[in-house]
Amino acid sequence: MTKACELIQDLLPLYADNVCSEESRKEVAQHIAECDSCKEMLRKMDTQLVVQADKDIKVIRSVKKRILTEKIASAAVIAIFIIGIFTGIMFHLINTDCTMDYEKYNLAENVAVKQDENGDVWLVRKNEATLSWFVFPDVMDENGNKMSDKGFEREKAEAMTYTLKQRKIDSFLTTTKFMTVKDVIAKDEYTLLFNVNEKEKINEIYYYDDKTDKDYLLWEREN
Repeated sequence: MTKACELIQDLLPLYADNVCSEESRKEVAQHIAECDSCKEMLRKMDTQLVVQADKDIKVIRSVKKRILTEKIASAAVIAIFIIGIFTGIMFHLINTDCTMDYEKYNLAENVAVKQDENGDVWLVRKNEATLSWFVFPDVMDENGNKMSDKGFEREKAEAMTYTLKQRKIDSFLTTTKFMTVKDVIAKDEYTLLFNVNEKEKINEIYYYDDKTDKDYLLWEREN
């Protein structure tokens, strides 16, 4: 190996990376045009650079793929969390009930009690009151105490009370205007309460609003 080759080979890495001066580049180019040994060394360097660049690209792609996978996983966890919360809220709204608002649903006009010729007593619901899905009954004694009250006396029971319950989902939908009364009302609904001949002690029927603890008289036994 000549001294010229040693000098050129010292410059080859800079030449291969294209960072040497223009004068040095000309010297290297001129030398490798005549020196097979230095030309072969440059070829190997170029090959190594290509291989290294390919490796770098693969590493970058791998990192990007891992970052994307992590983002997708994080998004999936967040989506599952949100769906879980939504499902829990919907389950709560669908499977729990609440007392119908007496004024909001105009229950004074839309709830009544009627007695037919056979002595059957019916609770009649119309318009907004038909949004209820459960009629909750209770008994009241002559002192106004209900079964849940400490002073209730069963032997002195003389009245029945009824409270309309609705699913919380229905209350939510009507409150938020997703559903209107016209969307669900089909016709008046009749619920048989009892026969006057079978419950001789019951003389009155009230609608009980447990939110305000108020009783509204709906029916009195005929003398």
